[in-house]
Amino acid sequence: MKTFDELTLRELHSIYVMRALVFTVGQQITEQEPDDADLDCMHLFVKANDGCVIAYLRMFDLETVTDDSHEITPGAWTIGRVAVLPETRGTGLGKAIFAEGIRWISENTDAQRIEISAQQYLAGTLYAAAGFAQVGDVYLEAGIDHVHMVLEIER
Repeated sequence: MKTFDELTLRELHSIYVMRALVFTVGQQITEQEPDDADLDCMHLFVKANDGCVIAYLRMFDLETVTDDSHEITPGAWTIGRVAVLPETRGTGLGKAIFAEGIRWISENTDAQRIEISAQQYLAGTLYAAAGFAQVGDVYLEAGIDHVHMVLEIER
């Protein structure tokens, strides 16, 4: 887990290459990647033995940071850009890194809830299994069906 300023140049490069492979090439998303929110995020990632990032997510406080998918929301944090390289999918790595993000927010912030913009196809599996509940209807984001999901943090 690192802030943007704590990332090495090699880590940042590997993160951006990995996100481009997953989102731009793999999902053919043509919206801006990366964005300015990266500057204020916590970046959680797993590296392979060769130093390449193989799993990643970012988290930020919705009271102070926003991006194209989220509004300023006091009392909430978000997790986004959840990505696992295709060759490491099915290993439980995505589930593990997502659980670590939830744990970190719960233990290191005063957030009352975590709000995410989830790709709909993962809503009933990854996100529901982590305790998130869908709020509202399906909407289009970056050309992909998404749902707003919320996890209340018990204090």
